[in-house]
Amino acid sequence: MQHRLSVIHSFDPRGAKVGGLETFIRDMIAFLPEDFSFLMVGVDALGDLEIGKVTTVEFRGRRFEFLPVLSYPDAQAREAATSVRQSLTFQFMQGLLKHLPAVRRKLKDQPTSVDLQRVEFAPVVRALGVPFVQMLHGEGAPPLKMDSLLKNYRFVHNVNERLAVMAADKFLCVNPFITERLRKTYPRQAHKIDTLSTWVDTKTFYPRPFPDHGTFRVAFAGRLDLFKSPPLMFRTMARLREKLGPGVEFHYMGTSDPHRFPEFQAIESIATLHGFKSAAGVSEVLGNAHAGILTSEFEGMPFAVLEALGCGRPMGAIHLPQLESVVKPGVSGTLVARSNSDDDMADRLSDAFVALREDIRAGRLTPEGVATAIREFTPERQLAKCYENHRQIQRRKYGPGASAAPVSSAVL
Repeated sequence: MQHRLSVIHSFDPRGAKVGGLETFIRDMIAFLPEDFSFLMVGVDALGDLEIGKVTTVEFRGRRFEFLPVLSYPDAQAREAATSVRQSLTFQFMQGLLKHLPAVRRKLKDQPTSVDLQRVEFAPVVRALGVPFVQMLHGEGAPPLKMDSLLKNYRFVHNVNERLAVMAADKFLCVNPFITERLRKTYPRQAHKIDTLSTWVDTKTFYPRPFPDHGTFRVAFAGRLDLFKSPPLMFRTMARLREKLGPGVEFHYMGTSDPHRFPEFQAIESIATLHGFKSAAGVSEVLGNAHAGILTSEFEGMPFAVLEALGCGRPMGAIHLPQLESVVKPGVSGTLVARSNSDDDMADRLSDAFVALREDIRAGRLTPEGVATAIREFTPERQLAKCYENHRQIQRRKYGPGASAAPVSSAVL
């Protein structure tokens, strides 16, 4: 049976937008099995496609079908929107509804299931009668610091989450703590709620020797959303420089502007802003760093952490329960207990980096040893579960013999 996997998301895999969801989708294309073709219903970020029409494009040596329903340059998506009408999600939904006949025709022309990354689109996909898997990448809209519009419309997200749980053929969460919460919240749907962790491509993110120069480099990749606590991150780096002297650098990979946070001024002179980096580019920067940093108030299972560990770089992070499985004392980094004081956390996290530097210099931490922490978090293990879920769903929906003319994902 030839399967087709479709993703409907406000994103262009060919563009410069970075983040966990974006990495998830890009890797889903890159590791596509031979018995799958791929259809992306998304956004044209480059301005070279006809909106509402299917075009065959190429990404990482894979050819797939792309049906954009909106033109939206990546530069407009770098920071969170301040109004609903400005938001990419809202505009994408408008484009999706406008071009729904074309989307319906394409989804129905051969056996297809959809992998959704946002719960907002679940009612539309269910209305189309197409089976789908819903992913939940984080805690949705928790009552914590956020700069996205979810902070003002949490009830909308919660309603959409409930609808998605009810409508999805399978509902997957990126860590077991979220899975358990949802099973308790929706006990009648518990049988379809499960865990599918994120992963790291170990061919791209692999251990390499620590740099032997005297500068201690700490790196972070991703958007500087409020829930990631950028002020705490910058304050930690400032405190680390006070403790270690001038031989400290901070390297940021991402398209957010750190200058919007006053705390960044204290470390601007030691910061390198790399802007957008491909996966290979992120790996290269990490290979020239000594450690990664994470100060988020909540996360799913962050790609940035797994990628740093994959490169053999220990993490210094504020504690999140899901990080305990990969950030292990004396092996792959340090988790610092959360407190009510950013100043206190910055002081203790900077102390953790001082200790990590000494462990690296003494040979107590090795790149190969750090990388062992992510042995279970590879695409061969995790993405295999994703594809198998879609195989099973399509067999149930269309029967084991359903097929159509295959659309090859290999480069011609």
